[in-house]
Amino acid sequence: MPLVDDSVDESTPWLISKMQARFLTTQHGFILDSECSNTPEWCVTCSGFERWFSEIESILNHTLGRRLAHASAESEEWRWSFLPPLPSKWIGQQKKRITIVNADWATRGMGQLAMLESSGNTATILVANRNHTALAAGMANAVWECIEEQRFRFQWSDRGARETVIEVTSDPREIPKPSGSNFQWVDDVGAINKEMVAYDRARHETDGFWTVEGNRMMMLSRDLLLRFESLSTPYIEPDSRSTDSRTEWSGIVEAEQNIFWDAMAEASRRQFLASGELVLIASPEHWIDVGRRYLSMRGLGHIGSAVETDEHGGVELAVPAALHPAIVVGVLIGCWERAEGRAAKATWVADGSGHKIHIESRRRIAD
Repeated sequence: MPLVDDSVDESTPWLISKMQARFLTTQHGFILDSECSNTPEWCVTCSGFERWFSEIESILNHTLGRRLAHASAESEEWRWSFLPPLPSKWIGQQKKRITIVNADWATRGMGQLAMLESSGNTATILVANRNHTALAAGMANAVWECIEEQRFRFQWSDRGARETVIEVTSDPREIPKPSGSNFQWVDDVGAINKEMVAYDRARHETDGFWTVEGNRMMMLSRDLLLRFESLSTPYIEPDSRSTDSRTEWSGIVEAEQNIFWDAMAEASRRQFLASGELVLIASPEHWIDVGRRYLSMRGLGHIGSAVETDEHGGVELAVPAALHPAIVVGVLIGCWERAEGRAAKATWVADGSGHKIHIESRRRIAD
């Protein structure tokens, strides 16, 4: 008798239940971390984030690893201000504190922390099963400051096999605790619902490491992305923006921010096109399903409505909430180009009801 192949569900129920209890989905495509002031989270593949980050560095012609590490450190310290206090710092409590950190990191897909050696004012710590080495370094320094209750300077090295080693040295400076990051738009997050998202198919591989359909995933907060943007823009030359930019960011007046948003959007567009995803759009209504698949599944947002604006595929999309407009616009430009087979440009406008994104052909087409 011939064998019939059945689809096998290799997900891990206990991990999915744990994530569903912590990461709440909303009707407008957000994933909120209920343990961190409901901050929106990006459910992204580790390889996808690495490509996206590398594309930004290439577009801007800047090395931004140090900026990402410091953004990660600030964001992680801010995150732990919402979590229950770690056990009192008595003798023998260090391991218990590390265990609590690792339980949090495991759910977020951030790897696992270990202390290799400590001597006086210095220590060597390790992040095993790390996702991105700069993220791991910054996060490790931040949680080590929480564990040891003092400030540290840090430097790191990647020794392969998904391991990052961080050297920390006591820092006597008085450094204020970070406050929440700010953004320049209003989101209509919508009510909590049971919308299907990527982590609903999560499979536990090992501590601090989970996958979806063979791809390693992690949860990155919008707070981290905003801090990364804020720390990176001062290093951008204000007159280096292309005169043929794909995007117009209405209301963004600082030249450096326009350039950085251009880079984020272009990196997202390139990453989407490189993924080989197939997009079919026969009518404006099909954009709703595109938004559900490529935005909401990842916590990036939701397309509420789509209106045709010309006979060549031009469309205006109403997006009630966007994790970050530049990432969302880049993904949607990629979707449009894959569906239409030619280059696109976009205009983004934000108001009290969310975001309006107009996408059309980059070059004028004769009627």
